[in-house]
Amino acid sequence: MAAFVLIHGAWHGAWCWQRVIPLLQAKGHRVIAPDLPGLGEDKTDPASVTLADNVACAGRALEEAGEKAILVGHSLGGLTITQSGEAYPDRIARLVYLTAFLPLDGETRADIVVPGVAPAARVLLQSEDKSTYWLPDEVIEPNYYHDCDAKTVAWAKARLRPQPAAVSSTPVRTSAENWGRLPRAYIICADDQSIKIETQKFMIERAGCDPVITMQTSHSPFLSAPEDLAGHLDALAG
Repeated sequence: MAAFVLIHGAWHGAWCWQRVIPLLQAKGHRVIAPDLPGLGEDKTDPASVTLADNVACAGRALEEAGEKAILVGHSLGGLTITQSGEAYPDRIARLVYLTAFLPLDGETRADIVVPGVAPAARVLLQSEDKSTYWLPDEVIEPNYYHDCDAKTVAWAKARLRPQPAAVSSTPVRTSAENWGRLPRAYIICADDQSIKIETQKFMIERAGCDPVITMQTSHSPFLSAPEDLAGHLDALAG
């Protein structure tokens, strides 16, 4: 059996894993899913949160695991698990990118662009001081939850919070000696309307991931296909 640390993406919190956690626990795994600073139920002012704060949060969860853990990052959480892989390689058994951004050394979220492919238009609402950003209501369901039932969509939307902007604008710094030596898996979400499949495959090709698993879901398989997702994560622990 394995230990899992689950890192959520932008706007979300540990709540997004609620359907997956008991399924992994039923298979005998230990699961830790923290709220990143400023999100979920964490009370930190999101305007002050940095990528380093996220990495420190992940580090505490890895230490709590008590053994080398499988560190899973969803979406923007890919930046946090990448930098955590550099900071805590001896606490990590494997990195798992769940339709997540996978930056290379020196890259921010905005630097991940597929050559020759126009980036998807991202309509974001920024706070006046640009320290946080938010999603217009009309893009939330089609971009993130289009294969979820209406009750689930409403439940999730009610829990989203403004995203700390510094997390996505800070370059990750990685080395072959730390992040580079960790096994990396990628779970593609083929019907993702937020991080398109072309971008997912581009990041996989650059960084190298093995295995690569494909799910026929939206950006949020933890809500729309939790049993399948838990099954894939369980297999990665084998």
